Amino acid sequence: MNVNVEQTEREDLLEQIFAVVLDGVILVDCTTRRIIDLNTKAAKIMGGPREAILGKLCSDFMGPRPLGEYPVCDLDQAPGQSESVLRRIDGTEIPVLKTVAHLQWQARECLVESFIDLSQQKETQQAQAQLMQELERVNQELKNFAYVVSHDLKAPLRGIKHLAGWIVEDYADKLDEEGREQFFLLMNRVDRMHDLIQGILAYSQIGRLVEKKEPINLNELLPLIIDSLAVPQHVEICIAGELPVVQAEKTRMIQVFQNLLSNAIKYMDKAQGRVQVACTDQGACWQFSVADNGPGIAEQDQDRVFKLFRTLAPEDEHESTGVGLTIVKRIVEFYDGRIWVESQPGQGCTFLFTFAKPKAQHS
Repeated sequence: MNVNVEQTEREDLLEQIFAVVLDGVILVDCTTRRIIDLNTKAAKIMGGPREAILGKLCSDFMGPRPLGEYPVCDLDQAPGQSESVLRRIDGTEIPVLKTVAHLQWQARECLVESFIDLSQQKETQQAQAQLMQELERVNQELKNFAYVVSHDLKAPLRGIKHLAGWIVEDYADKLDEEGREQFFLLMNRVDRMHDLIQGILAYSQIGRLVEKKEPINLNELLPLIIDSLAVPQHVEICIAGELPVVQAEKTRMIQVFQNLLSNAIKYMDKAQGRVQVACTDQGACWQFSVADNGPGIAEQDQDRVFKLFRTLAPEDEHESTGVGLTIVKRIVEFYDGRIWVESQPGQGCTFLFTFAKPKAQHS
């Protein structure tokens, strides 16, 4: 093949590639510092037709940044990539990510300048920064709310309970049986409100108050949790097989198992109650189960039990705030897991949840 023909074909190919490159590309004569070629993308970014840019000084379009930083078009700059500013035909300036290279073309020393418009990326970063500021403000408001709930609501409740107890003791001879029952009912309602406040605080702190994650041997932790529950004699809690060591916040793991076991005990309707905790290895995660032989949960209610303030039993039958399972669900999801319940009415129920392993344990 003729050398000239081969060179022409190669130049044609380069021109076609030059035209479809997604980055803006300009070619600058190092002697005259004028733009001698550019692709369609460069013309679009620079804001004008190709003819309005060809032959112009590089500095007409690509001036230096503030504080004397390197301009986009710097003939003395070493090859490489950096951020700078491009001045468009209409005078507006946009941030760009540029790449510079020197080459010989048609016996001339040239500078190849390629650049990507970073305007949208910078706007996104600014929006993210504003969002983070708003998030910090909301979190601070949440902290203030938690402080108000903890100090300004719990103190009056304690006063009401103490006052009711004082009346029952000092006026016992003046109250009939129904009157005493009403006062005890009042104190129970105060306790329920106290527990509800504690539940709301616990729910609001998940993901906000972060403890140090540590290896937790559940074979050691579960017996301690069970001992703290004061399990009734007619209920037996057993652990089936070995439990894993998980990397987590200890308080969160206590909350999960404490709530699930407490519910199983609270709603047990059998003369001989059984609760079993087990775990299976699912590869990328552990799957835990807490199963009981209690009353069970109807299918239409199985999602509702995880909703905030939702309880299935009447308040007068069980002192429940409807927060415990919501806390469990939020903690499980905080650890990239999921929780669900399998049950048939009258045949007990099984709460199952997954707990993701660190990647090193299943890779």
